Amino acid sequence: MQRQVRRLVVATRVIAIAAPIGGGKSALAEGLTRALGSAMLHFDDYETATRQSVEQLAAWLAAGADIDQLDAPGLAAELTRLRTLATTPELIFEMPLGRAWSATASQIDVLIWIDVPPDLALARRLRDITASAGAQHPARTLAWLNDYLAHYIDTIHAVLAEQLRVVRPRADLILDGRAEPAELVRQVLAFLGKTP
Repeated sequence: MQRQVRRLVVATRVIAIAAPIGGGKSALAEGLTRALGSAMLHFDDYETATRQSVEQLAAWLAAGADIDQLDAPGLAAELTRLRTLATTPELIFEMPLGRAWSATASQIDVLIWIDVPPDLALARRLRDITASAGAQHPARTLAWLNDYLAHYIDTIHAVLAEQLRVVRPRADLILDGRAEPAELVRQVLAFLGKTP
C-alpha cells in the first residue's frame, strides 16, 4: 500500500488595515508594503458599494446595514490565492470592513484600525480631491464637492459611524491617525515584532 504524502501549505500572514475615508489606510498600507517587502491587496479594486447611489446606501442603512451585503466580486478568492502562494511572509490587505465582512474575516491574521477624528478625515478627503482635480477643473470640482458634502451630511457620516461601530472593536491594534504615516508604520512594525 502506497502512503500518501501531505504537502505542507505555509500561508502568508494577512495584515488588514481599516479606517474611515480619509483615515490614512493607503498611506499606512504603502508604507508597510515598502518596509516589509510585501504584496498588497486593495478592497477598493473589487468593491461595488461606491457605485451605488446615495439613496441605495440610505436604504441599506435603513434595512439594518448588513456588512455582508456589500459586494466585492472575486476579492475573497484573490485573497485566498495570494495567501496560499506565500511569496512573501506578509500580505497587506487594505480592507475598510476589517473582520466585519465574513467572506474574508477568517483569513485576516492581524487587523489594524486607524482612529481619526471625523472632521480630520473629511478634511483630508477634501484636500485630496481638490489637490488632484481642483486646479484643472475648478467648476466641476466645486460642483462635485457640493454634492459630496450634501451626501456626507445625509448619508455618508452614518455609513462611517456604522463602520466604526462594527469594525473597530475587532481590531488587534488601534492607532492614532493624527500621527504621521512614518510613525504609524513604526508602531505597526513594533507590534508585529519586526525591526524597522
